[in-house]
Amino acid sequence: MPTNTEQKILDAALEVFSEKGYSGARTRIIAEKSGFTEMTLFRKFETKENLFNRVLTDNKERIMEDFDSLLVIDEELTDPKDQYRRLVMNLAELVERNFEYVNIIVYERQRISNSITETFIVHLRNYLKKVFPNHKTDPNVLSFMILSFLYFIILNKKTETEFFDLDQAIEEFINYNSKCLEL
Repeated sequence: MPTNTEQKILDAALEVFSEKGYSGARTRIIAEKSGFTEMTLFRKFETKENLFNRVLTDNKERIMEDFDSLLVIDEELTDPKDQYRRLVMNLAELVERNFEYVNIIVYERQRISNSITETFIVHLRNYLKKVFPNHKTDPNVLSFMILSFLYFIILNKKTETEFFDLDQAIEEFINYNSKCLEL
């Protein structure tokens, strides 16, 4: 568990890495944003790479818990389309709440292990196989498509260049995929 100082530095680093990318993120800026000196940052993490890796691992663990909590079949929803709607709406909220982390995963994919992305895909794929055991769509492709779609519409919202209504876009996505899944 990180100390208060470490957590403030990790929070600032998450924001700066998301905005600037690994190469553009300066430790001086991270230190200033966290309210500490660069010396404190290096004393706690030694290198920028160590700091980056801690941002990835600490956030992955936290987000994975939230992600997995969404991948529970709601026994009250008997219509698979309702299960799918609940899933996509909840995932949209999760992506929006954790957009900085997701943004790092997308833009720094050359620098990070594919296992981070694969973990999310595999967990979602396994859920989709349970909910839609007879569908003809590849669950890996569907998982990747859901997460990619959600990333891009939240990115669109975050960059304040909304060309469409977010809720309407999600609803259309759900309806389209429901037809493809023959729900």
